[in-house]
Amino acid sequence: MELYFILLGAGILSGILTILFGFAGGFVVVPLVYSTIRLHEVSDSLAYTMAFKSAVATSLLLMLINSGLASYQQFKRGNIQRKYLFPIAYWIGIGAVIGTFLSLYIAPIYLKWAFVTYLSMTILDCLSRQLKSQQFQQTSTRVLNAKEQRLGGIFIGGIAAALGVGGSVMTVPLFRRCGLDMSSAVALANPLSMPVALAGCLTLIITQWIQPPHLGIHFWGYFYYPALICLILGGFIGMKLTLGLSSKLSNTAHERGYIVLLTLVLFSILLT
Repeated sequence: MELYFILLGAGILSGILTILFGFAGGFVVVPLVYSTIRLHEVSDSLAYTMAFKSAVATSLLLMLINSGLASYQQFKRGNIQRKYLFPIAYWIGIGAVIGTFLSLYIAPIYLKWAFVTYLSMTILDCLSRQLKSQQFQQTSTRVLNAKEQRLGGIFIGGIAAALGVGGSVMTVPLFRRCGLDMSSAVALANPLSMPVALAGCLTLIITQWIQPPHLGIHFWGYFYYPALICLILGGFIGMKLTLGLSSKLSNTAHERGYIVLLTLVLFSILLT
């Protein structure tokens, strides 16, 4: 029972991260759901063996729901600049489909180090921008050209889907390079995380429809719904608590918090 309260807290944290940084909480949710399944299921059961895959599946569905709710709230507040949303959203969707299938054939270690390399470069870029911002204030913005949208979208969708994470760790820095402030970049990251989560969820649903896994009464296919209920409820609470906070943060403080979060994600990837 205590783990379900922890999952509720993780859901609240995922809701906060979704609003503040565009993170749907996968790096927090996956280990907790994995631990919950392993503690509640018999060690020689299929559910115990497939615990990590179920944790990723549950995280993807939560990501889809959280990103959808956050996108709706951001849209109501007029924070989403739609000229930056399309057509990169389509290319991210295409990349997510490609990444989902490539993950079946490419060794995970190569995907992991590709992501680590990108993340390290992004952190350095953010730190460099922080230093430059102390010398001058950037006021000009630009839109992505067709090549940047096509290649960037496929790369973001492919890497994110292959690793089972949201694309905000790549979309937010991309829009910051276009001159957008943190609040605008995070607002765009929410809807752009949805194609990745949707591609992953649909792939799992089709897989379980073709070959049902029969994990037990607490599962719908690969999705572990007791944890999902706690996470969805917690995510809703976290988003409600945080919705007005992001607009009150200064751009400098917002980006510094984002750098800290990216660094934590980098270490979590390196240690797994």
